[in-house]
Amino acid sequence: MMDRFPKGFDPVQHGLLRTLYGDFVPLLESIRVRAGWYGIVDEMFARLGRLRNRRDFRVLSVATRGAGNLVVETKGNASDVPDIIHEAHEAAYRTCEHCGQPSRLVVKVGLEALLSSPDIELGDRLLCVDCADEFMTEIGL
Repeated sequence: MMDRFPKGFDPVQHGLLRTLYGDFVPLLESIRVRAGWYGIVDEMFARLGRLRNRRDFRVLSVATRGAGNLVVETKGNASDVPDIIHEAHEAAYRTCEHCGQPSRLVVKVGLEALLSSPDIELGDRLLCVDCADEFMTEIGL
């Protein structure tokens, strides 16, 4: 069974971000969050894109590390960047990685999941109750 919610946006999502915010958005391979956080990442780029002094500032990567932990790697400085990234991080900590609804549970995905679903990416996921139930059923937990 394929992982229906892999890390990374699809090319259409990435293309839309690039259309809206240009090369301010890193390459597709450098965005490693699940689809439920698309709105958070979009809002973050919208706010960063409106900064007056963003000329020397770049986002190098956007990733999730562990359940609910959004990590944004940047280069350069611009005013208000730390606040914008902090607010995105806080929003991610309350948002289901699969569907974008309010999160409730951390689902641990360990080696036992590979027995029934070898394509599932290991690691914890922050999910709402509905997505957690569906996901645990899919991976046989």
